[in-house]
Amino acid sequence: MTTNSSHKQIGWWLLIGVIMIFLQVMIGGITRLTESGLSITKWNVVMGSLPPMNAAEWSRVYTEYMQSPQGIIVNSDMTLPDFKNIFWWEWIHRLWARLFAPVFLLPFFYFLFRKMFDRKLIWKLSFVFVFGGMQGVLGWFMVSTGLNDVPWVSPYSLCAHLLLAVILFGYLLWLMLAQFYPDSNFYHEPANESIVIKKSKKTFAKIILAVIFIQIGFGAFMAGGLAPAAIWYPTWPKIGTAWIPENVFTITNQQWHTLLESPAFVQFIHRSTAYLLLLLIGWFWLIRKSITENKSALLLCNSLMVMIIIQAILGIITLLLSVGSVPVLWGVLHQACGLITFTFSVMLLYFLNQKHFNRKTN
Repeated sequence: MTTNSSHKQIGWWLLIGVIMIFLQVMIGGITRLTESGLSITKWNVVMGSLPPMNAAEWSRVYTEYMQSPQGIIVNSDMTLPDFKNIFWWEWIHRLWARLFAPVFLLPFFYFLFRKMFDRKLIWKLSFVFVFGGMQGVLGWFMVSTGLNDVPWVSPYSLCAHLLLAVILFGYLLWLMLAQFYPDSNFYHEPANESIVIKKSKKTFAKIILAVIFIQIGFGAFMAGGLAPAAIWYPTWPKIGTAWIPENVFTITNQQWHTLLESPAFVQFIHRSTAYLLLLLIGWFWLIRKSITENKSALLLCNSLMVMIIIQAILGIITLLLSVGSVPVLWGVLHQACGLITFTFSVMLLYFLNQKHFNRKTN
């Protein structure tokens, strides 16, 4: 039987999942920026949670790595101590991913046994397991290509892996909010509110959310590949010596997808999208009082405005320090704030859908 208490218990369980995904994205960012993703060439499904326990095991995994494409081509001079540094980040990243199964499955079956789920929520939660499985398969595929074909992880795979994690994060966040605020599952506008206003307020919030999602995807291309796009033009406000580089729209062999392999194009779009977000969120913030009197929505609108400014500053700092390589600390902070911005945007859209939402009238 679904009660207010069961809603809260399920909500806290889902909140743990949201936090775990957030941390996994951050660990993944560190793994990428430290180029640790290909350090483990073999992964034992049963015993793989244990790291090397003695000198002989460390020597074995080190030798396996040095015989991989990355070890041969990119890090042929890497020592064992240096290898340990990159190994630990990939090991933590994979181990953290393995923890999702017990953290989700055990409480799920407990709540199911106690009949604390309604049928709709069971179906919604099934998608969480589907997304989680897809994420695991994609992660395995992403690493396997770097171990067999090229000595780096494809930025396309990296982008897909990141965006799938963000989708799962946002979906779980929405389900969590529905448990803590169950009256917000369906939206009922005031009868005196015009159809145009009904659509515009939600549509604008959706546009902001979509642009943030796209921006996160381009962030993967900024940090992905053997030579991340960020290190090609560590300048601001200009991209190198120009506002728009001459080669920004250059394609190779008449294939449009190669634009995503152009540092000039990736930087130009990533920066332009950042400016667009500042304008969209800034305008939404300026007219917030005419949109809603919902205190939660107003708070999130203010928080979103503050966060996008912080995110822009962090982006500039990260870019200016990306000389030769992307700085790990600043890069991860930039990624974390990007996901927090996405979080505020999801929550804003959710609270704009509350039943007690009312447009301000004078």
